[in-house]
Parts: sequence; structure tokens; C-alpha cells
Amino acid sequence: MAQLALSDIRKSYGSVDVIHGVSLEVEEGELVVFVGPSGCGKSTLLRMIAGLEDITGGELTIGGERMNDVEPADRGVAMVFQSYALYPHMTVADNMSFGLRMTRHPKAEIEEKVRHAADILQLTPLLQRKPSQLSGGQR
Repeated sequence: MAQLALSDIRKSYGSVDVIHGVSLEVEEGELVVFVGPSGCGKSTLLRMIAGLEDITGGELTIGGERMNDVEPADRGVAMVFQSYALYPHMTVADNMSFGLRMTRHPKAEIEEKVRHAADILQLTPLLQRKPSQLSGGQR
């Protein structure tokens, strides 16, 4: 992912403020985790970054480009949902590679990216399993 910057990001639903001015910079290659109690706005913030939720205030940039009004499909961002949106008939490798296959990436590049991500996530031995053969954490 390219560099991500949030500058005073805010979200309101009418008069109710739910995100109160989040500022954050994530450099390329960094890993960031949002942790907090249920209802604190983690999913809302991620949905705003992905473009699935409108930004009420502040500025979101990806790779130095302002993304506040850019359509989700044009942001180059993916989101993994908490509800395990996995295809049950596909292997772990097939599920991991699905987005890249749909965007017609070269087969060798897809295999390399899946292998790299699987190594990072310690899923390499599980690549040929189906989702039903995995634990909740592995999913």
C-alpha cells in the first residue's frame, strides 16, 4: 500500500459526532492495527479509508493524493471484513488471490504475492485447505 495520511478526519451522523478528528500517518510497508472497545469507531474509520463511508471533515490521502471524494474502486485499497467473507468452495490460496485474479494480474505475480502474504501470516501450510478446515483465527 502507498503512504496513507489522515488529517483531522471526522465523521458525524447528523448532530452525533462519532469520529472526532483522527490524524495518523502510515508509511509504505508499515503495519497498523486499530484496537479499541466495541462501538469506538474502528470499523467506521476503516470504512472511510476504503471509501465505503463518507468523510464529514478532514483530509485522507493515499500516496500523496487526496482521496476524500474518490470512488472505492479507484482507491487501490482492500478491506477484510470481520465476518470472514471467504468463498467456502475455494482454497485459502484461491481466496487470497481472488482480487488479484479479478484485476487480471499476471499468474506469477499473484503466486508470489500470495506466498509472501501467507509467509507473513504463517498460513503457508494451510494454503490448500478450504475455509471449513481452518480455525476462526486462521480464517
